[in-house]
Parts: sequence; C-alpha cells; structure tokens
Amino acid sequence: MKLLRDVKMEYSKVEWPRKKAVIHATAWVAAMSVALSIYLGVFDIVVLRLLKILVSLFGGQ
Repeated sequence: MKLLRDVKMEYSKVEWPRKKAVIHATAWVAAMSVALSIYLGVFDIVVLRLLKILVSLFGGQ
C-alpha cells in the first residue's frame, strides 16, 4: 500500500528531540504550571476579599 510506504518514509525523516531537551522542556512546563497556579490562586483570593469588602460597604448581607 502506497500510503503506508509514504507514512513510513516520512516517519523516518522526523528528527526526534534528545532526552535532555525533553527533560528540559518538561521541567519548564511543570515550573510554569506551578507558577501560574500560585499566581491565579493569589489573584482569586485578592478578588474574593475585595468583593467581600465592597459587598459589606454597599449594604450586602
């Protein structure tokens, strides 16, 4: 089947990243995920507290 031969030929042309590059990229993604999670958590807490203050100032429960 021509399609499978073409796929095999294209697959052999692929240059896969080295182990060190994969580990580096994975560590970078993990670090950025942790940093973003912390940032969003702090942002959420700040917004929640500001909303509570606004509600208490303007006659909320």
